[in-house]
Amino acid sequence: MEVLRTDRGLEVKIPPLLRGMSSREYFQEIEQGMKDSGSDLYFDCSAATLIDSTALGKIIFIAKELQRNKRRVVFESCPPAIKDFLTKLKVDKIIDIA
Repeated sequence: MEVLRTDRGLEVKIPPLLRGMSSREYFQEIEQGMKDSGSDLYFDCSAATLIDSTALGKIIFIAKELQRNKRRVVFESCPPAIKDFLTKLKVDKIIDIA
């Protein structure tokens, strides 16, 4: 996993299966990147097939922290099933889905 710094912010790819309990290093790298940056966080969801509730909870926590600083989390290229799931949970009120 790699956190890329770009002109628009930090960019991260979501793996096909993102499980919170087995993704400690994944989230540590993201959180460190956010501490070192004052920009938005973009997740490329094009390869995602499953985001479990623990992982989604961690992303929501990050999104709320960023909102306090006028920053945001954006999910891009979401497969329809992931997009529908996030919309049903009303996560789209916290995370921008592009």
